[in-house]
Amino acid sequence: MNKGMVTSIGLVLLMLTAGCIGNVRDEIITELPDDWRTQTSRTISQPHLIQFDSCLSMEYDLKASIAEEYRTQLLQAVEEQYYYGWGMFEDDMVAEAAMDGDSASTGSAQPQTRTQGEDFSGTNNQEQGVDEADFIKTDGYFIYALQGSTLSIMSVPEYGEIEFASNSSIEGSPISMMLRGDRLIVLSSYNPWSIDSEDELYEYLRWDGDYSEWRVSSMTKYTTYNVSDRTNPEVIQELYLEGYNVDAREVDGSIRAITHSWLNIPGLSSWLNMPSAYYELEWDDPQRKTYREMIAYETIQANDEVLAAMDLEDLVPKIYQRIDGQIFEHDMRSEACENFAKPMDGFSRGFTNILSLDLFSPTFTYESDHLLSNHPMVYASTDALILTENAWDWWWFWGQDDVDDMTNIHTFDISVPGTTTYTGSGRIDGQILNQFSISEHEGVLRVATTIGQWNRWWMDDPEPMSSSVITLVRGVDPETDQQVLLEYGRLDGIAENERIWSARFVEDRAYVVTFEQIDPLWTIDLSDPSAPTILGELEVPGVSTYIHPLHDDMLLTIGMGPAGEDGFGLDWSSTRLSTFNISDLTQPAVADTLMLSPVDDPDDNRWTWSYSEAKYEHKAFQYWGPKEMLAVPLSTYRWVESYDTEGRYSWHYEYVSKAIIVNVNEATGSMSIHGEVNHSSLVNHEDVNHWWGGNENIRRTIFMGDFIYAFSGAGITVHNLTSMELVDVVTFDIEYPEYAYYDY
Repeated sequence: MNKGMVTSIGLVLLMLTAGCIGNVRDEIITELPDDWRTQTSRTISQPHLIQFDSCLSMEYDLKASIAEEYRTQLLQAVEEQYYYGWGMFEDDMVAEAAMDGDSASTGSAQPQTRTQGEDFSGTNNQEQGVDEADFIKTDGYFIYALQGSTLSIMSVPEYGEIEFASNSSIEGSPISMMLRGDRLIVLSSYNPWSIDSEDELYEYLRWDGDYSEWRVSSMTKYTTYNVSDRTNPEVIQELYLEGYNVDAREVDGSIRAITHSWLNIPGLSSWLNMPSAYYELEWDDPQRKTYREMIAYETIQANDEVLAAMDLEDLVPKIYQRIDGQIFEHDMRSEACENFAKPMDGFSRGFTNILSLDLFSPTFTYESDHLLSNHPMVYASTDALILTENAWDWWWFWGQDDVDDMTNIHTFDISVPGTTTYTGSGRIDGQILNQFSISEHEGVLRVATTIGQWNRWWMDDPEPMSSSVITLVRGVDPETDQQVLLEYGRLDGIAENERIWSARFVEDRAYVVTFEQIDPLWTIDLSDPSAPTILGELEVPGVSTYIHPLHDDMLLTIGMGPAGEDGFGLDWSSTRLSTFNISDLTQPAVADTLMLSPVDDPDDNRWTWSYSEAKYEHKAFQYWGPKEMLAVPLSTYRWVESYDTEGRYSWHYEYVSKAIIVNVNEATGSMSIHGEVNHSSLVNHEDVNHWWGGNENIRRTIFMGDFIYAFSGAGITVHNLTSMELVDVVTFDIEYPEYAYYDY
């Protein structure tokens, strides 16, 4: 018999009497089977989505994937001497009606037509015609803001004015919203454990039997409002989807909301429940591994029994609808589960859900499509929705030393309102940074990717990092007759040992910024998508994290400056704007740079590092072309200690919360500070020690006519862009979560 495969009866009895084996079976195992460690074959084939032809097939595949994931974690624990119970917090760590008309009305006549992009700015979207969900929206006449647990609506009678219209309490924690005409959909995160036990939904989300567990750790709620009367928004639809919110897009009133579901399954164990006798053995005692093997084997067997006893209904997410206070449960499975699909070589237990909602429909209906996948990233054009995911979950790679990271790309046609149709999948090497590393132009999909970014630490000689730009087109796989994404062209070897920090595709061009010690900007020609070509490269200290095209000859970027005079490393506290002259793509050149700081002396060490959300979130970056102005939020804070006249100690945070307004000359690229919007007095007011929920910073700005509206957790200010004087303000009367503290 193999060493380590025999367990004495005495050892097993010792373990049983210790009373610490939660998952052992009734019989006593004296010898482990030779093949007990054998893992399910994990071979690479194709990423194409295969629709299930029966619910039985889907149940078999899903249970096999779950069992293999847990088996892999337990086998890892057997080999890990420092094991302390990996996986026990696994589920908590997973990330995560007809239109009434287009005119906004409160019962009074509206001013002349206000057009987004001409009269006022909206959300900084990636693609024209595709609106992205955000927690601030405007139609030019009203501003809609989510803060705390409240939807606040403010009217803008004339540019430069702002008036309170209404507050509405939002169930759950508001995330973002989509607006079209008189319809507003609010997306909120909804934690099952916060549900009142008297709520009918409470029982739907709990497991039956003896388990006091929830089906999911988070839900996404979609609340649809009729806002034709902004002073009294009316709830017309409430949907609850099991899973985490990912993102949402809106095209001409048709919404695609994407969530990712990860169901808790009671009774499954991914950790070793070791008896006390195990910890009494010497560190190098070989019996310690024997213990781990025995417990792992028994736990694997117990997990298999738990899965065998479960129905498919227990393993897939559901939708719940609230109508007149009553909950209606919707099983998202079609009769043969054909609305569920998985990659041909997929091993995932998570579900990516695409909820299609048509706001123009006379009856409020939805379509749901689902794929077994890892957590997705979202890109959309006006007629295509693209989801990307890591080809395999992290556990899949254990024991697969010769496999590099790869990314699956799934494409869907969204040209028909309320309908989402699968059109093919492809796979590329490496990982994609964010949505700006993806683009579709004239039927060609372009992707920027970094290979070897997450090196396998157990490999002796991993491949070095490098980046690529890959183009793909739709075609037919001759072997499977499936519609697929076929590689059309590629450009490899971009910046070895560096990863992509930002990318942007504009028509037949690509701009890519990589970084290790120096920040190269690469200009790439995609006019022949079958042969992408590097045209130019420019090295500058620091790095750009977001690229904003001003026009064909000029780029505007935001990022960080170098850490020192030698130009190496990054100053993570700095915010740097750069403009690049790209009139000659073969010789890109720096037009201007501008360093921004929220305080007059950035070296004053009384303040913490400064922060700008615009470096990491493009929706916080607001460039207004009609006035050639950019608004950049900047903030910092410090901890202030004090003693009163009687010697009593107290402390509080002092915040600096600003938006810096920058003039940008689009012709020359030169930049200068125009002025600032300052919310510091709002969030530091001695009579307002509110809990701001992390929203002390100015987070969004809107340009309207000759004014700028700035939003923070405290309220909205209006400043005249000529004089930069404060002309109006509303403060929020916000409903906060129960756990919020109002006073220090």
